[in-house]
Amino acid sequence: MAILGTVLLFSLVSGCFAAKFVMFPMFGRSHYMILNKLAQELSDRGHEVILFVGTTAKYATNNPHVRFFNDSKTFSTITSGKQNTPSSAREQFNILFTTQSTCCDEMLTDMELMKETNDADLVVGELWYLCSALVADKLSVPHVLISAATFSTPTSFAVGLPAPLAYIPQISNNDNRMSNIIDRARNVLQWILLYWYYLQDLCPLYSNVKAKYNITPNKSIHETLGRADLIIGQIPFGLEHPRPVHPNTRVVGPFLPSPAKPLPKELEEFIGKDGDQDVILVSFGSILGEIAELNVPLLQRMADAFSKLPQKVIWKMKLEGTLQVSVSDNVKLMSWLPQNDILGHPKTRLFIGHAGINGILESTYHGVPMILAPFFGDQFYNANTMKQLGLAEVVNLWSMSSEEFVSLIQKVLSDPSYRKMAKGISNSVKLLPRPPVKEAADWVEYTLAQGGLPFLRARGLDLPFYQLYLLDILFLAFLILFLTVFALRFLLKAAINLLLTPAAKEKTS
Repeated sequence: MAILGTVLLFSLVSGCFAAKFVMFPMFGRSHYMILNKLAQELSDRGHEVILFVGTTAKYATNNPHVRFFNDSKTFSTITSGKQNTPSSAREQFNILFTTQSTCCDEMLTDMELMKETNDADLVVGELWYLCSALVADKLSVPHVLISAATFSTPTSFAVGLPAPLAYIPQISNNDNRMSNIIDRARNVLQWILLYWYYLQDLCPLYSNVKAKYNITPNKSIHETLGRADLIIGQIPFGLEHPRPVHPNTRVVGPFLPSPAKPLPKELEEFIGKDGDQDVILVSFGSILGEIAELNVPLLQRMADAFSKLPQKVIWKMKLEGTLQVSVSDNVKLMSWLPQNDILGHPKTRLFIGHAGINGILESTYHGVPMILAPFFGDQFYNANTMKQLGLAEVVNLWSMSSEEFVSLIQKVLSDPSYRKMAKGISNSVKLLPRPPVKEAADWVEYTLAQGGLPFLRARGLDLPFYQLYLLDILFLAFLILFLTVFALRFLLKAAINLLLTPAAKEKTS
């Protein structure tokens, strides 16, 4: 409580001092939106905030807080990934980590741009994208990480986030039930694989970038990547598996969801002109949306399914180019839409998406059930978690027929349990005692005012693996047990020999 009181005190006096924060969102609009929300809050408090974003991020063009760097190589890597869908978890992570290191390298190579970080007071990055750790270590300033999604990521090994394997499923565990010894054994194996990916795939890539720019050569890559004063999670534990966290980890709630604003006239007319018809929102984000749109048969199957529904369907889809999909009158295609406001509309009854974390958080905030079609990375984990909570169904749209899709939509719409569960979680999020982005900004200011939070860093983060998991104690206990058994066996054998020897001599005589 003392720390919380101090945080609130600093939030009240934040106008008395101004600082410079530099932020490094991962590529992708959804990641940019999360850090930009925090940037706006800190800017409103009088601080100077700069976000470093690649030139291909056209959505950030008009933001005065943004500085651009050339990310053409990063964009080429992403484009290549779209054309060649990875088949295994390791391939997916390898593509992600390679793209991250490429992006980090392209940013750090812009020396003129990097000069803007020289007088920074604090660095803010993402748990999924650890380039900010290199910058913070180079500048020797406090480092804050924002966790957009689950804590069960390969990058969480860098900062030592606890993940008890008996009941916390790993991100690559698509089942998540953990109901028997087989499930737990599978979870342990997946933890080992994720740790291997971290050590063998992620660390070498960042180590090369670190060496190229001569960042703290006296430190190992593990020391640099683990340099985090504060970790802020935006997933409330009602949506994430309840788990222990270290004192330097704070879960504040989702940044982006908010009460719905009135819809544009065009959308309101489409939704309202036919009276009581319910609305279904369909959106597959930005990167995944472009991948899906390369598959015209898939899109047409979805369009055929929507044509058989009485509900109105608002469908986010890129309208540029030569792509032609025939849709019925109850479907409205839009290249951009106010997703949060549509989900908050009283007629919206279902959200169909790819299990991206922002869509999930906005949907749960407004109490809207979901049908989720995961494609990549944490989306499988997100989707299955929502299904276990009872507010979503998970599908593979690429293999599902139009009739099966219609049947699933009708199931979710007609079964009141989905909406009841969604409303319950919505209330838990809306009743948070402080707006999440404001609480996050409070903690960022607190970290700055303290000059870092080493006193909140758990001692276990600095222990070697064998000490952290008490392997040395177990070895010592096993050694003592072994020596005790050996000694008892030796003494028992000697005693038996002593007892038997006189009897043998009498027998001989």
